[in-house]
Amino acid sequence: GRVGLVTGASRGIGRATAIALAREGADVGINYRSHGDEAAEVAAEIEQLGRRAILLQADVSDQESVEDMVARTVEELGRVDLFVSNAAYSDRELMVDCDMEGFRTTVNVSMWGAFYGLRATAQQMIRQGEGGAVVIVSSPHAVLAIPTSMAYNMSKAAIDHMARTAAIELAPHRIRVNILHPGWIDTPGERKFFSEE
Repeated sequence: GRVGLVTGASRGIGRATAIALAREGADVGINYRSHGDEAAEVAAEIEQLGRRAILLQADVSDQESVEDMVARTVEELGRVDLFVSNAAYSDRELMVDCDMEGFRTTVNVSMWGAFYGLRATAQQMIRQGEGGAVVIVSSPHAVLAIPTSMAYNMSKAAIDHMARTAAIELAPHRIRVNILHPGWIDTPGERKFFSEE
C-alpha cells in the first residue's frame, strides 16, 4: 500500500529495486532518462504483479525536473513513502587528462541528482506527516580511492555524508535514511568498463 520512487529504474540495480518494491506491495514511480523501452518493460512487470506503475522521464541532474517528477508521482499515485536514489553516471579517466564536461556530468548526476531527489521526496514526506524511508545507493568508491574514477569517488563520498546528515535532520519526522554500498554488480553501467573476461 506504499508508494515508492526509484531513480535510474530502467536497468540494473534500479530495475531490480523497482520490481522488488512492487513484489512487496508498493506502487512505483519509475524514473529513467534515456532507456524508455526498458522502463516500459519494468512498468509492465510491475503491473503484472498487480501494482500501479508510472513512467517518469527526467534528468536527475536538473533540480526542476526532479521536483516535477516528485509532484507527478504524488498527482498520479497519491503520495511518496519510499525513495531510492539509484541513478548514477561515471566517466573513467585519469584526473590530469579528464574531459571536464564528462567529469562535471558525473558529479551532476551522481551527487547533485541524489541530493535533488532526497530533498524533494523528504519535503513531500514531511508534508504527508507519516514518516518514510530513503535509500541512497552509494558505492565502495565512497571510501576506496579507485584511480580513473575521481569524479565518481568524490560524488559517492559526498552522498554518504549527505545521507548521514539527512538521517539526523529527518529523524524527528520519522523518515529513515540508509546508505547501500553494493559490491560489483553485473549491470549495463559496469559493462561499459568490464569485458566478460
